[in-house]
Formats: sequence, structure tokens, C-alpha cells
Amino acid sequence: MDFPRTRHQVLHELQIELENWVLQAEIEDIKHYLISIHGGVYPDDWEDIVLFHFIKNRNNCHYIQSCSFCQEIVSAILTISETSRPELKTLFQGK
Repeated sequence: MDFPRTRHQVLHELQIELENWVLQAEIEDIKHYLISIHGGVYPDDWEDIVLFHFIKNRNNCHYIQSCSFCQEIVSAILTISETSRPELKTLFQGK
């Protein structure tokens, strides 16, 4: 008997799909995707996303805070930036 996939299975498959896409996507396409899933339209909206998600605290420590819209894609970006595409590490640094 075939059972429906569990939430974990669906999310795992989505994560694999996102990581495969990030592996081959142009940086501008990744930015455009992040802009669009946050309801943005214009390239200038990128800076707003960076300001909202890239945090620098008083100890000069940086971290990325994802939201419900981009949790999975940010995870994929961070994974691929560590394993295959180090140039993606600069994505959230802003201007």
C-alpha cells in the first residue's frame, strides 16, 4: 500500500530541489527569486531584503535571519556556499 508522503519527505525533496537550483543558478537569478517570494518587484527591493535578513550585532557578529518566506532557500544558499560556491557567501553583505 502506498501512503502519502510525510511533511518531512516533502520538505526534504524541496530542499534537494532548491540546493540543485542554487548550485547552477546565476547570482542575479537567486536575488530575483528572493525578491519575488517576499512580494518585491524591483531590483532595488534587494537592499530591503538584505537589511531585514542580515544582522550585525554589537559584538560585530553577523548572522542571517530567515523568515517563513525564505527559510528553505536561505538554507540552500548557505549549504551550497559552504560546499560548492563560495562566491554565494557575499550574497547577503549588501553594499
